[in-house]
Amino acid sequence: MPYITIKQQPTYKQMTFEESLFGIDDVSDFIQYNETNTRTYWVEHPRQELMDNTDVPAMIGLLKTFNESKDSLFAQDRVSLYRSFSIAKKTGGLRRIDAPEPELMCALRELKIIFENHMFALYHTTAFAYIRGRSTIDAVKRHQRNKSKWFLKLDFANFFGSTTPAFVLDMLSQIFPFSEIVKYRSGKEQLAKALSLCFLNGGLPQGTPISPFITNVMMIAVDHKISNTLRNFDKNRFVYTRYADDLLISSEYDFDKNAVEKHVIDILAAFNAPFSIKREKTRYGSSAGRNWNLGVMLNSDNQITIGHKRKKQFKAMLCNFMRDRDSENRWSREDIQILNGLISYYRMVEAENIDYIITKCGEKYGNDVRLCIKADLSA
Repeated sequence: MPYITIKQQPTYKQMTFEESLFGIDDVSDFIQYNETNTRTYWVEHPRQELMDNTDVPAMIGLLKTFNESKDSLFAQDRVSLYRSFSIAKKTGGLRRIDAPEPELMCALRELKIIFENHMFALYHTTAFAYIRGRSTIDAVKRHQRNKSKWFLKLDFANFFGSTTPAFVLDMLSQIFPFSEIVKYRSGKEQLAKALSLCFLNGGLPQGTPISPFITNVMMIAVDHKISNTLRNFDKNRFVYTRYADDLLISSEYDFDKNAVEKHVIDILAAFNAPFSIKREKTRYGSSAGRNWNLGVMLNSDNQITIGHKRKKQFKAMLCNFMRDRDSENRWSREDIQILNGLISYYRMVEAENIDYIITKCGEKYGNDVRLCIKADLSA
């Protein structure tokens, strides 16, 4: 009884009576493409047509070849294959990073390609972290489209570190085509061995190219269960998104946060998840207050914004850059890259307001801010 995840086909907007009566010039206007959306199905048995196009023995062969080619890595002490250091968290404190040495890094990238290209491993459509073409903004937009007013934020405790090899193998065993691979004794052994190379001290290390990918694949069943059961829960309709270890659940109406949280905890327990909810980071509130989620605010007017304070700081930063440049006190390349990155990110949130701030700053100093940044980065 596996979960099968596929890329979602284009959806079509409903045609109005007037449009059907008078015709339309461009049918493409009525097709809504989103190449990052997926659709997950829970089935008793995969359809024969799907099985006919799934070469399970070949997949097992790929895993076997991979494992045999990495004998030297399996033989080494795992700790010796990593460089460990800490970086500051935005919310305070330090985050431990375990970066693989070059040989292991290449091996983990190779295994990720095998999973993606030969076993077409995807993610649930409610997952937004570590996925090309998806961002925190896209996650919040799901709640914006629902016109949500009330929000429950949950956070997993030690999401990566507490994820065990046994849990990952168990979850992958429920996800097609891994569900077919593990039906063979050799397939389960080869998959387990390959996955073991991804772990350090019993957990998924943060700093590898495959750890984030594994979390999204292993969470397909959990995400599917939470999302589907919350669509009509306790006489309310909820929207659920997950960004790594951050869960956001919202509704247009006030709801019993304790009941929803217990529901999520019960689902985690049903899947024997080794991680739990971090109680001290649980937050519930409405868009009438300081409704910050994933670094942006969804305000009472249902608009996504970076907030007044950040816009004020951004404006000051732009002016400092232009003023220092006029006085020949040029910024370092690293500082300019940070400024350029902020422009890109803030424009993703509210392009019109950010463009206005940039234009006004340029007019104040008689120069085009973007051209100045480009010139200094090229110097």
